[in-house]
Amino acid sequence: MQQCSIYDNRSLNFFRATSGFLALIAFLIQNHWLVLATALLFFFGVFSMKLNFLYQFYGLFSRNVLKQGIVPIEKDPGELKFVYGFTAVLFFISFALLYLGKFIIFAWGLDLLVSFLTLLASFANICIAALMYVLFKKIFNK
Repeated sequence: MQQCSIYDNRSLNFFRATSGFLALIAFLIQNHWLVLATALLFFFGVFSMKLNFLYQFYGLFSRNVLKQGIVPIEKDPGELKFVYGFTAVLFFISFALLYLGKFIIFAWGLDLLVSFLTLLASFANICIAALMYVLFKKIFNK
């Protein structure tokens, strides 16, 4: 049986919301460098939650300043790595297309779509990439 790790749900939602709004702001002001910044935030999270700066910041802020305990959520570490990696790849594709000046409308559409899906995961706890991970896991474990 696969080991699950305990994460702080508030910190995960803060990270998702902040990165989703960052990507939305990038679209609204048409700044491709903010798309790269968002991609890097997700990319660092693939390697370790300690490199997820927004997750760590909110965890420290909520414990030390707000005096809140964590809201534990049990997740498969592979699921988070897949979600972060998949999202980072989509944002990197969007950035690369914008930087190269190719398929600009598609690139901004991709940025906007991933931004909305990230915000959906934050506010409604419906993560499409996590559902893809579960589906792939069922398909390839047969």
